[in-house]
Amino acid sequence: MPNIPNLFIAGAAKAGTSSLYHYLTQHPAVFMSHIKEPHYLCSHRFPPSFTGPGDEGFSDNVVRNETDYLKLYSNPGNATVLGDASVYYLYYPDTPRLIRELNPDAKVIIILRNPVDRAFSAYSHTVRDGRETLSFEQALEREHERREMGYQPLWWYKEVGMYAAQVKRYLDTFDRQHLRIYLYEDLKDMSRVIGEIISFLGIDQDVPIDTSIRHNASGVPRSRWLYNFFAKPNPLKNALKPFLPANVQHKLGNKAKNMTLKHLSLRPETRFQLTKELQSDIKVLEGLIGRDLSHWVRVDSLGGAIAK
Repeated sequence: MPNIPNLFIAGAAKAGTSSLYHYLTQHPAVFMSHIKEPHYLCSHRFPPSFTGPGDEGFSDNVVRNETDYLKLYSNPGNATVLGDASVYYLYYPDTPRLIRELNPDAKVIIILRNPVDRAFSAYSHTVRDGRETLSFEQALEREHERREMGYQPLWWYKEVGMYAAQVKRYLDTFDRQHLRIYLYEDLKDMSRVIGEIISFLGIDQDVPIDTSIRHNASGVPRSRWLYNFFAKPNPLKNALKPFLPANVQHKLGNKAKNMTLKHLSLRPETRFQLTKELQSDIKVLEGLIGRDLSHWVRVDSLGGAIAK
């Protein structure tokens, strides 16, 4: 019998899933697929290839048939938790059913971020990688057009953050024993969240997990040359590899990349308008997950926080 994944980090994109993926790989009982986002269970919704600038890297990593997907888990060692961290599993409507059909005992983790902050973080991500040339406001205006042109969901800044229907599908498909939903704000106490997730997975809670590195951070490179030096392969880095363990390489590389980034600022009036457009969806989500989300919508006409 082939090994079948039993853990799915289903999203949302730009909500801390990359960090969670890397933290869980430190546990000997967890085997995460080496392709972080195979997206097999929504690949039937994808075109043969996405057309946005730089989308070819994403398209190349999509796993489109079951044989290749299960090969990702052919050598899990002694791990009992086999994980798939495909962030667009949250968005596509039939994926919860397909997860359950693949493995009725699967456990699912969802992390939700303020959809305005998530949208701007996704935008900052594409700016960081030199792919986005429009202002955030222009990109929002062209979002539908870009989707029709075949851009991958990373570019659907607003739409991917309309969580209510997405989350409801998971609540309708999985009982709460198999589903955990966190807010991005919860990750401020990452040690507690990791402890809860390890308990949820039923594995040894005494394994130390290093949560000090933030993975896949968004921002604008202070120096494009310096960012690319740390983010992409080069002869000097290749020469050093034999002298450094892989986990040390990864940790140092992420620290170096993050140090080269500076944050973009979202215009207050854009925050206000986007929050207004998403407010009703956030209200529905609040009732679905039983969490107070008033801080997600509490902005004044200038984009500042409204006092309680």
